[in-house]
This record gives sequence, structure tokens and C-alpha cells, in this order.
Amino acid sequence: MRITEKAHAELDKILQRGDLAIDATLGNGYDTQFLAQKVGTSGHVFAFDIQKESIEQSTRFLGENKLENRVTFYLSCHSKIKQNLPIELAGKIKTVTFNLGYLPGGDKKIITKPDTTLSALKQAHLCLSDNGIISLISYRGHEGGRCEFEEIEKLIKQEHWPVQKTPGSEAPDSPVLFIIGKA
Repeated sequence: MRITEKAHAELDKILQRGDLAIDATLGNGYDTQFLAQKVGTSGHVFAFDIQKESIEQSTRFLGENKLENRVTFYLSCHSKIKQNLPIELAGKIKTVTFNLGYLPGGDKKIITKPDTTLSALKQAHLCLSDNGIISLISYRGHEGGRCEFEEIEKLIKQEHWPVQKTPGSEAPDSPVLFIIGKA
């Protein structure tokens, strides 16, 4: 099972129709599609990405699947969740997904960075409902990925967040899935 499938399996356990979700790193829109299907017509997904190409491609992709009305897109850094998300939704988000690194098929020089990721992770945690979770996949195998992974581990330990950590394989540079609960 691929690491993204493992993440979806964990999200599938708690996400229900009518829930609210955030995809903090939209990318190609696959996580957003999964979330939009799960929340149904009575739920909603808020999706963030800094690349216009990602927003355009994902809007088309979700449109083809008739899911675009369930998603609000933000051409914005994931570190600006609180600035973009309506204030009344704080504490009401069931799941937040992060799929770090770079846009598959895109410019590999445009990557997530530890400082913005840590800020986004803190904001995401504050947005969670009492039984909500954060699904975060950290890719250690690209330039900057190992450092970002280590900083995420430090933050989780420092904040005493409950976490379940699953490596993609035994390889030292394999991606790692973090499932972070509400403390």
C-alpha cells in the first residue's frame, strides 16, 4: 500500500459527510478529491497552494469529477491558514492533510520549507475539532526534505501532540506518514 493510500485509510476512519477539511498542500488535487468525496455535498474542503498551476489543474480535475463546488481554493501559502480561513471555523475542522515536498511533475526547486510548514502545522492544529486529526506526509529524499522532517518531529515532541508515525519503507530516505491528534 502506498503511503498516500495509508493516509487516506486513516482519514477514512473519521471523516464523514458534512465535515470540514483542509488540504494544506493542494498539489495535483488527489487529496482534495478524496476529502471532497468524503465530506459530501453538506461538507466543505479548503485547499491551499502557492502555485497558480496547481490551482488551475486541480480546479479542472475536480470539475471533471463534479466536486469543484465542495472546495474553496486559496492561492496562498499553507502558513496563512488562519488569515484565509473564516474565523468561525476555528475548532471545527475534522481533518487537515499535508503532502510535503514539491508538486509532482512541477518545478522541483519550489518546495515546502520548514519555517512555513511548522507555522502551518501549528495553525492547523488550532483549527482541529476535538476528535480531528492531521495527516502529514514528509518526504525525506529530496533536497531540504530531511531537515523539514526533523523540524516536524521536534515540533510534535515539543508540543506533546499525540502522534502515530509510519515510514513508507525501511529505506532511510523513505517518506513518513504522521497522524497527529488533538492534544
